[in-house]
Amino acid sequence: MRAQSSEVTPTTETVTTGSSGYVARPLIDGFPGKSSSHGAFGWSSLWLLDDGTRRVLIDAGQPAYVPLIHAGLERYGLTTDDVTDVLLTHMHWDHVSNFPMFANATIWVGERELRWAADQPSGTPFIPDLHVQELLRRASGVARMSGGQEVLPGIHAIDSPGHTPHHLAFYLERADEQRVFAGDAVKNIYELASSRVDSTLDADASVATIGALRSLLTDTGATLVPGHDVELRWADGEARRHHPQRAAIGYFADATRGEEDRSIG
Repeated sequence: MRAQSSEVTPTTETVTTGSSGYVARPLIDGFPGKSSSHGAFGWSSLWLLDDGTRRVLIDAGQPAYVPLIHAGLERYGLTTDDVTDVLLTHMHWDHVSNFPMFANATIWVGERELRWAADQPSGTPFIPDLHVQELLRRASGVARMSGGQEVLPGIHAIDSPGHTPHHLAFYLERADEQRVFAGDAVKNIYELASSRVDSTLDADASVATIGALRSLLTDTGATLVPGHDVELRWADGEARRHHPQRAAIGYFADATRGEEDRSIG
């Protein structure tokens, strides 16, 4: 189920020019796919926020993203050393795996989410045990946060439980276009539109979280970046994609034809 590493999730450029704050750019667009035979795709959203002083990543992505992260930062004249902060929505492998790449960054993790993840037995689905232990071990470069906190100027953490008990979303207020980075509290367009949530530890909490995030979108005019889809707009009770969804997928069907294009979208 792997695409070629250079084409896992192609990104359609969306830029918020931040005369009043952050410039927001998607390094990698999330993709809403799953496989019952090969496990989770883990093709999550990865965005960069830049105000000229701080360069902030929302989540750190999964291991196959390493070359895509380097390439995405290079497009803007940056390297991993230029990232100042990484904000983690929750402690699942496809959102946290690459935080060790960012040697100069402060890694922000939910206080209660990290404690919960550390209490889970080894082998709990989706929780990367070694990454949890590394966050606990580090004496510097890791900061704890809580819902309701202004984590960085103009970036607010929002309690968004359901997918995990102490999941956090982030509201980007200090930008020309405001955004809510929902992580896996809202994974895709179907979940925002229907409130029917796949893969959650608490379905009722997930429904309540989606309702609260819809209200925030309505009140602020913000768009929503889901955990596994392109940017979404919520207006008049309908969810719409900012741009079409696409995943570039190559497939080796047999011994003679070589790689075939099985892209979606």
